[in-house]
Amino acid sequence: MKKLLVAVLTAATFMATAQEAPKVTSAIIALRGNELVEAKGFIDEATAIIDGKNQAEIKEKIMSKYHYNKALIYSKIAASPEAEIKALAPDANDIAAQSLLDLILFEKNAKKQPYTEDAQRESQTIAYNYLVEAGSAYEAGDYEAAYQGYMNAFELKKNELLGEFAYLDTSLLFNAGIIAGSAGDLESSSAAFAECLGLGYKGITFTATDVLGNPKQYPNKAALDKAIEGGLATDPVIGEDVRPSIYISLINNAKKLEKTDDYNKWLTEARAAYPENKDLLDIQLQSFLDVKDYDGAMKNLDEAIAKNPDKGIYHFVKGNILQTEMKDLDAALVEYKAALEKDPEMSDAMYMCGLVYIDRANAITEQMNSLGLNETRKYNALKDKQKEVFGESLQYFEKSYEMNPQDMDIVRALMEVYRKVGDYQKSMDMKAVLDEAGE
Repeated sequence: MKKLLVAVLTAATFMATAQEAPKVTSAIIALRGNELVEAKGFIDEATAIIDGKNQAEIKEKIMSKYHYNKALIYSKIAASPEAEIKALAPDANDIAAQSLLDLILFEKNAKKQPYTEDAQRESQTIAYNYLVEAGSAYEAGDYEAAYQGYMNAFELKKNELLGEFAYLDTSLLFNAGIIAGSAGDLESSSAAFAECLGLGYKGITFTATDVLGNPKQYPNKAALDKAIEGGLATDPVIGEDVRPSIYISLINNAKKLEKTDDYNKWLTEARAAYPENKDLLDIQLQSFLDVKDYDGAMKNLDEAIAKNPDKGIYHFVKGNILQTEMKDLDAALVEYKAALEKDPEMSDAMYMCGLVYIDRANAITEQMNSLGLNETRKYNALKDKQKEVFGESLQYFEKSYEMNPQDMDIVRALMEVYRKVGDYQKSMDMKAVLDEAGE
């Protein structure tokens, strides 16, 4: 009787220690038959058993099979085109990724590593699943989920447990930054872009036309050159460095988040790295104007003019600062005329030339008002001079009106100037234009 009891207890112990093995085996058989519902059921049962035991008691071979095949099962569920299958586990790809890493970590300390290399290779499939999910989420307008998908793929690919298959795919991080921005998550967007810069991401693409006439992208310039030299491709095209656009995103995000230190940091760093970039130059100019740092703005404008000799807009902005902030009307007029030389159709520059003369006339008015009652002769002389100045402004306002007859500020200026020079009919004509426009 005692022997029988011992035999029964021994059998019970064996069943308790070995019951995970048949579940794993059944899961593997179901997986091979692509019976994912059954495979998931068996592997989940194995999980429940294994989680409830001292795992040191489980055979290494069984644990390796368990982790690896759990990853495969959940990866297939995540990649399934059938909604019913995908619904079995909405987080299937996360489970697959974790199981894969658990397998590699487990075998790292095991006597044998039967599945490590296969698992490292399989990581590419799971990363791809994340990107497919991210693409679907993006198309559906779920930018938060799309961002998370790209980040999951990025984090998985760079995991050092993947050995030689580990890859720092900064393009995924770059796309995550763009998508986070679309989602309105400026903090995450900035974090992704900042990491891109820290990792040296340039985003330069290398493409060419293959022997079949189709466009093909190459991983680097060396691969592109090799294809061209070997006659396997033609018409090579090297894309532009995208880092200036990354800086611009960081600068704009910092401004929206009202992070002044970050704004100044990224702008200063960007201008130093890309001094020839017009967009960054313009952003810095606007930053000076926003805080009324006109000395900084003038230095920036001189730099912009030197680097963009054919652009009239910088002369125009410089003239505006000289006129409105520094009260140097002569210098302002020089800049407005320079703007018109570069861009003869710039009606705003033409209009501002007229305003320079208005400011000069207003200065004469101040002189007239400062005269005493017995200085009639000086008063009349100044009045005649003022009328001449108003007359000089007309040529600019009239040309500006020809360029842009819809601008009511020009019409108002003409109405006033015509009145000042005594041409009352034309002044009334301009008033009629204003009345018709409801101004």
